[in-house]
Amino acid sequence: MQGKIALEEHFATAATLADSQVFGAHVWNELGPRLTDFQDKRLRLMDASGVEIMIASLNAPAVQAIHDVPHAIHVAREANDVLAVEIKKRPDRFAGFAALPMQDPEAAANELTRCVKEFGFVGALVNGFSQAGKPDSALYYDLPQYRPFWKTVADLDVPFYLHPRNPLPGSIPGYEGHNWLLGPNWAFHAAINSPSSIAFKSFSGNSSSHLYHISGGSSPMAYEKQLTSVMGSMA
Repeated sequence: MQGKIALEEHFATAATLADSQVFGAHVWNELGPRLTDFQDKRLRLMDASGVEIMIASLNAPAVQAIHDVPHAIHVAREANDVLAVEIKKRPDRFAGFAALPMQDPEAAANELTRCVKEFGFVGALVNGFSQAGKPDSALYYDLPQYRPFWKTVADLDVPFYLHPRNPLPGSIPGYEGHNWLLGPNWAFHAAINSPSSIAFKSFSGNSSSHLYHISGGSSPMAYEKQLTSVMGSMA
């Protein structure tokens, strides 16, 4: 099939490339160069796969794992600048999702606005929670301080793609020694990423029509649990 549009297609900068080494040495010789390439092998693989347009986004967890907030803002802006340059070379083949420093909701809103209005990015891709201030912190995006950010998303009328991430080390003791649980739907659900955020969006009235996510496959199984939790909190 030709003319496909591909999502969940990542790139990396020098500041974020090491985050993808978690996939293992057995694939790194191939994966590493692919993440930093745009105009060579990436295009050839797109042609071979029938992909007409790739909506590129930063690798994970990247910005969301930088607990030094000013540095997170810098890395997000730098990554978006890199992506904008590559898109400009082939706007017929590439589009972009912005990386956002969700550690600072105002900075995230400003960066999304910059990327949409100056670069023509088509939305944002953000990982399921952000660390801020200290390594063991976890900020989720249903907190009250994010309400102005969600208004910006709605005003810009662009999608917000929620990408899950593994739980913080030690936060789920049952996973210790069982790294094979990390990464798939089970870990993403246990980390309370996409499914719970879908529930929060559905019942909080915060721009639910602009939220998209990778873990749609787990949402039906998690829906009753999340619905019960949300409705209980509203009682």
